[in-house]
Amino acid sequence: MADRTQQADTVFVGGRVFTGAGTRPTPVDAAVAVGGGRILAVADTSTVWSLAGTATEVVDLEGGLLIPGFQDAHVHPVVAGALMLGCDLGEQSTAEGCLAVVAQYAKDHPDAVWIRGGGWSMDSFPGGTPTRGMLDAVVPDRPVLLTNRDGHGAWANTHALDLAGVDRHTPDPADGRIEREPDGSPAGTLHEGAVELVARHMPVATPDEAYAGLLAAQEYLFSLGVTGWQDAMIGAFPGNPDNFD
Repeated sequence: MADRTQQADTVFVGGRVFTGAGTRPTPVDAAVAVGGGRILAVADTSTVWSLAGTATEVVDLEGGLLIPGFQDAHVHPVVAGALMLGCDLGEQSTAEGCLAVVAQYAKDHPDAVWIRGGGWSMDSFPGGTPTRGMLDAVVPDRPVLLTNRDGHGAWANTHALDLAGVDRHTPDPADGRIEREPDGSPAGTLHEGAVELVARHMPVATPDEAYAGLLAAQEYLFSLGVTGWQDAMIGAFPGNPDNFD
């Protein structure tokens, strides 16, 4: 079916199209026309070409598959975007890689009062618990707090733990746990509610920083074909303002 009353801004040709109406993509000669932010036609190539004009952008799918955008029902775009704009460890798969990124970020941001960010994976470290000593070796002079990839834990250096007053006498909160060294001193990994013991001492991101995070996350999601999402939590995250606005 085609809306012939409007000229296409963009046409997609040269591939297959999955509309979601059936279990298989349309035939190879299918094409899509888009205009005014709406799909004008999903039809054979000749029909779609009839909607094109001299100003129409032509996208050659080169034999690829065109599908509707994915939607994600559980995502934290503001917090994740702010993390991406901070010390982002999301692409690292080893302890050495994480530490190299932290060291470089600290070097590139000498005026940052705190080193914030995250994205490290538990399987990159023995027992899933990185230590404060690892961070102390690359950032000894400023507090560091980096959340892990699932957002349920964090990695802190000695400076951050001292600033927060977390020591061997600090009890585990009811909703979390402090990984400890043999003498009871904090080892550097904080689980669940224990993260807040340190995070509450961090500066809270400004509304402009939070919005920049949202835009960064949105750009990344779009690049993966995720065109709609629901924020899975409304409220303030550690180091982040309430995202309701």
